[in-house]
Amino acid sequence: MKEMDDDFIRDYRKAAETHRQVRQYVQTIAKPGASMSKLAEEIEEGVRALVGHPGIETGDALKAGQGFPTGLALNHVAAHWTPNPGAKEVILQYDDVLKIDFGVHVNGRIVDSAFTVAANPVYDNLLAAVKAATNSGIRV
Repeated sequence: MKEMDDDFIRDYRKAAETHRQVRQYVQTIAKPGASMSKLAEEIEEGVRALVGHPGIETGDALKAGQGFPTGLALNHVAAHWTPNPGAKEVILQYDDVLKIDFGVHVNGRIVDSAFTVAANPVYDNLLAAVKAATNSGIRV
């Protein structure tokens, strides 16, 4: 049982650290002018690289990788939108509010987190209020 507990914790820690590093990187590139396709690619490539499972061989992505499709929801879209190959490219604008949601799994143990970015400081109070509400919910 001890070995299973150690594996359980190790898997979650690896997923969490991967998510943290990818999240920090994406926050530096999610700027006006960025394409939604490029952001999704950067997230997914970063996750695969950091967990060490590129998903090329059959079954490899079952060991570790994306927990679910990357969500990049702009403005009035609440959640669960992602760019699709062949669709019209969507470019992040200065006045956009972008919610980024992605998960990382290691051996099926998923770490999921979402965050919001906005270039226009008019949204700073909105982002602060959402963060405060989230933290209140976590405390309760």
